Formats: sequence, C-alpha cells, structure tokens
Amino acid sequence: MLVAAVVCAPAVAAASPLRVLVVASERDDELLARVEGQVADLDVTLVRAASAMARAPLAPQLARARTLARQHQAGAVVWFERDGEDVIVHVADPDARRVLVRRVDAGLGAMSGSATSEAAAVIVRGVLRGLVAGGEIDVAAPAPAAGTGRDRAADAGAPPGAVDASATPAAPGAGLGGVRPLRPVAAVSWSGILDGEAPAGHHGVAARLGVAGGPWHAAITLTHRPAIELRGAMATIAIERQELGLALGLDVVGGARRHPRGAARWRTGVEVALAMTRFGRATTATGADLAPTADRATWTPAATPAVRAARHLGRGAWLELALGVDLLARPPEFGVAAGGTFTTIARPWPVEPRLGLGVVVDPF
Repeated sequence: MLVAAVVCAPAVAAASPLRVLVVASERDDELLARVEGQVADLDVTLVRAASAMARAPLAPQLARARTLARQHQAGAVVWFERDGEDVIVHVADPDARRVLVRRVDAGLGAMSGSATSEAAAVIVRGVLRGLVAGGEIDVAAPAPAAGTGRDRAADAGAPPGAVDASATPAAPGAGLGGVRPLRPVAAVSWSGILDGEAPAGHHGVAARLGVAGGPWHAAITLTHRPAIELRGAMATIAIERQELGLALGLDVVGGARRHPRGAARWRTGVEVALAMTRFGRATTATGADLAPTADRATWTPAATPAVRAARHLGRGAWLELALGVDLLARPPEFGVAAGGTFTTIARPWPVEPRLGLGVVVDPF
C-alpha cells in the first residue's frame, strides 16, 4: 500500500528494501496503482510524497528530487508529467545525479489511458529492478528521434546525464530498464605479508583489473614484492615474490548493495583469491668453501581469503583496507647443500597474514 510520507522513518539497515519516493498528484492515482502492481515482487518500499513535482527544466527538477530524497531517506525518486495524452516518466538516482526520462506516446488517442498507465508502470518496474540488482541508470543519451521535437534530453535545461526514450517501452521483464549491470573496476595498492623470515615482513605493490555486477566483482590480480636478503651462517640469498591470480568478491554491507538513503559512503566485503606464487631465489654471498648456485624460481599455488573495508572518496574512487591470509600449498625451502647435508636458511610460513591499503576505482 502506498502511503504519504509525513513522519520521519526510523533508521533502516543496509539490507533493507530500496526506498522509492513517488512524487505524484491526485491525477496520477491510476498510475500509482499500476506501479504498485508492477513492483509488488521487487525488494522496494514505495512512499508517496505529499506534493507533485512542478513543471520545470530537468536540472531544477533533479535538484528538487535530491532534496526530497534526503527528506524522505529515499534511494530513488519517481515522478510523472503530462503532455496532452502522453505520459513522461522520470526515475532518478539523486545521489548519483542520474535520471532516466521516457515518454509513453498515447498515439493520438490510439492508446487508452489505462494502457498508457500500464506502459508507464512497466518502465518504472524495469529501472527499479535494475537498481535493486545493484546496477545504475545509464547516462549515455541516445540520439533524438527525427521529427519528434519533444526529447527531454535535448531540453536546454537538461544535464548531459538525461536519457530520453520516446520509443515504445519494452515488454515486462525485458532488459534492465536502462540500468547498466556491469562496470569496470581497477585498483592499485601497497601490500605487505608476514612470512616468518623478514622481521618487518615482505612488502610490494599489488594491482587488479576486472569487472563487477551489482555487489559481485571478479578481477585478475598481480603482485610484485622486490627481493629481500636473508642471511645465514653459510650464505646470503635474495628472495623476490610475484603472484598472478583471480579474485572473486562480494560487497556484504554498503557499496553496490544500495543503501536506502542512496549512495553508501562505506562498504565492507569478502573475497577469495586463487593464485600462483613465484619465489625467485638468487645467492648473493657464500662461505669461502662454497660456490653459489644458479638463480632459480619456485612456484606454488596459494589461496587468499580476505575481508575488505572501503571509504568512498568521490567520483568512483574508494580508499580500501584489506586484511587477509595467504595459504601456501607447498611453501618452498631455501638453504645450502654441502657435504651431503642441507642447511635451511629460509622457509616461509604456510599461513601468512596479509595487509593491504590502496585506491579502488569502482564507478557504480
């Protein structure tokens, strides 16, 4: 049931339904009833504003939508306009400053008022379904249809993000209603591990590049740790490490899971990465009675479960802290062989705590 929002709503957990504010006049009662029916199976809560949206260029309307969203703690705002028998549907993500504008053409009376309302409700459903899935309103404006002269995206007051789709709306369930579900993600960070050998740990640079859909993300990962020297009684060796792997993660709180008040400022997630770790070994010094061996590399599989927490910096950038552990399948052992005996100089722990701090670009 749609209710007027006239009292302050209590705080809502991040896992709560997407709160959608519908700004409508009494003339839109039939539209609202159709929207209620279309979104009944979605994880959304509809709230009706007490006043209608004033007719104005799109930029002032979006500013008004942002104000109303803050007042009603809404993550999306919907409103309608009339142009003769046509209905113009607006669905906005106020915090992201994105809005979809779509005209339902009544076709000079060929389309009944009831059918027009149903088509408008289908548009609203498609966009809200995509937002609930963690997508975002696509801001790429299509070319105006020739001869229509009614494209809101071409309005002098409309921002570049306005989208017009004056064509007949898609059938229910087709596509994601103008929402882009996939997005690129990239990150670069400092990474340090405690390997049981270097007192201060082994440090390096990590990078990742991948894609994300809603709260899920997958990426190729690459880490380089420059060589550190480990000294023993019989020799000194230098060990460097590289890791190449694939990571799969999920935002558990915040982020692309869509906070009910809009874009989240914090997000927390979990991740598992599978990688091949290369240990490069070089002998830099030996005792007088020993000859250095040739440089060589040792490979071992590794798994890294991790927890990530990030703070939104703006424009798709996040400052992220990661805490995890490297699980080495076959930890290598480095040492000196002489006289039929092997003297160990270094052997990394099979379980190595890991810490990372870096910048993530994730423009959801």
